[in-house]
Formats: sequence, C-alpha cells, structure tokens
Amino acid sequence: MAAFGQTFYRVVVRRNLVAEIRPIEPAEAHCDDDDPLKVSTQLAQNNRANGCLDGEYDFATFEAARHFATLCADYLKSFCDKSVEALNRLERPDEPWHNPFVPRPPDEG
Repeated sequence: MAAFGQTFYRVVVRRNLVAEIRPIEPAEAHCDDDDPLKVSTQLAQNNRANGCLDGEYDFATFEAARHFATLCADYLKSFCDKSVEALNRLERPDEPWHNPFVPRPPDEG
C-alpha cells in the first residue's frame, strides 16, 4: 500500500520514444511498489498488441521510472544502430529495400 504523501511517477512512451516522466498521485498509480515483472508484462502486452512500446508505465520511485525510461531509450537505440549497420552494408538493390528490423504490414507479407 502506498505511504501517505508518497509520490509515484508515470513514464509515458509515444512512438517508441520516452515522451515524459511526471509525478502522479497515489490514487492515479496502477502499482503499489516497483514490480519489474508487472511492468515487463505490460510492456510485452503493449508491444504485442501495438507493435511498439507505447503506453503509460507507473513506478513507486523516481529512480525506477528513470531506469525504465533509460531502458526504453536503449532499446530504441539498438534498433537504430542495427538499421544503420544494415544500410551501411546495402549495395544498390534491384528491388526495393525493406528494413529487416521493422515488421511489414500483413498485406505486404
């Protein structure tokens, strides 16, 4: 249970980017403490449902919120780095090039 006067923190992710970290009231929080399993499950569900990390993630401490936000940024950075590496290896293609790290829409197979 949240301690009286305790501030929680919400990390908002939009378009796979950390958009904000903001304090929220305990009544708004969807957690009682920092539970990495709960947040990981929420992250996986959002990624599976939407194909991205977008969502609102609540934490009982600023340190946990900042750590999560950093992990989200590192996750995106790794995709960007891999995309740059793939582009650097690319020779003039005869067919359109598609980034292998970006899922294709179902109708493009």
